[in-house]
Amino acid sequence: MTGIIILYLFCLIRLVVPVELPWTKVVSGGSLYNFLYQIFGCEITCVARHEIYVYHIFVVAWGVVMAVLLTRYLIQYHRVVSYFSEMEKTEDTELNNILDEICTDKEKRNVKIVQTAAVEVPCCMGIFEKRILIPDKKYSREELHYIILHEYTHLNNKDILTIQLINILCIVFWWNPFVYILKGDTYQSIEIRCDQTVTKKLKSAERGNYLAVILKEYKASVQGKEFRKPAGAMPLFEDHSDHLIERFRLVAEGKQRSSCIGKILVPVIAVALLVLSYSIILQSRYEVPESTYKVPNSSCWEVNQKNTYLFEKDGKYYLHSKQKNYLIDKKSAELLEKNEFKFRQGGK
Repeated sequence: MTGIIILYLFCLIRLVVPVELPWTKVVSGGSLYNFLYQIFGCEITCVARHEIYVYHIFVVAWGVVMAVLLTRYLIQYHRVVSYFSEMEKTEDTELNNILDEICTDKEKRNVKIVQTAAVEVPCCMGIFEKRILIPDKKYSREELHYIILHEYTHLNNKDILTIQLINILCIVFWWNPFVYILKGDTYQSIEIRCDQTVTKKLKSAERGNYLAVILKEYKASVQGKEFRKPAGAMPLFEDHSDHLIERFRLVAEGKQRSSCIGKILVPVIAVALLVLSYSIILQSRYEVPESTYKVPNSSCWEVNQKNTYLFEKDGKYYLHSKQKNYLIDKKSAELLEKNEFKFRQGGK
């Protein structure tokens, strides 16, 4: 999940740090971009000598909806964490013995098992105070072993932190449908990695028993009430049958979905995309009507990339226009060159 976290951080960096790098190139957005620019750049009204444009309305709407969604999510998460934090860990000897078998280092375990009727499906939660929540119903020892092993693996992999970051990302970009696709794929990737970690050292028959436990819980959830999970928790499975089929197939075949090359490739691609996003600026481009800048009975004329060019002579920079040369400073020359004014050697 390192690549997902890196991608998440880069999305936030790109959002809050809109800088222009020295090698950034301006690319014309075409007629469609010009049309959108004219719509969003349309002035609506003026308040206290400040113009209000259409894009201001969209920015305010983005911020308001984001604030409402984030506040609601944080309140829900705080209530859930507070509710389960008040519950004491189970005194069931069998449950605690299974956890001791899975994690022999008791000092670093920092995990409590809570058996409660408040959850319908086994799940885990907590970034600092980690808890495994077991429904208050009868399980065999083998079933408990696989359930606790699965949920402990989620906690050990810090998957709870990852899903919190993804949830916040979806809240920030609530208007973008692609972040919800990313969320679904991330949840599935987390579950697959957890399955592969759990079953890595299991024999074929043991893998079958592990899948049987998940399938049994899934059937119980389908036959019972509507599937619900506590906010910010990681359940034994997501309520998507196609996702469950993919997990079962990979576990049954014993295939490892990730590799060392993939772990390196994902951050590299994320960095490359971040740099690329800063290397190009999409801007509107169109010809300005002559009536906008034409001054009657005046010696003024238009300076553009077609009738003007730059050149350097004896360490000085000149602007050539209307058969005349005008001395300019180096900074102005660099700015004009960046705006696609041609630079000729020796003024030719």
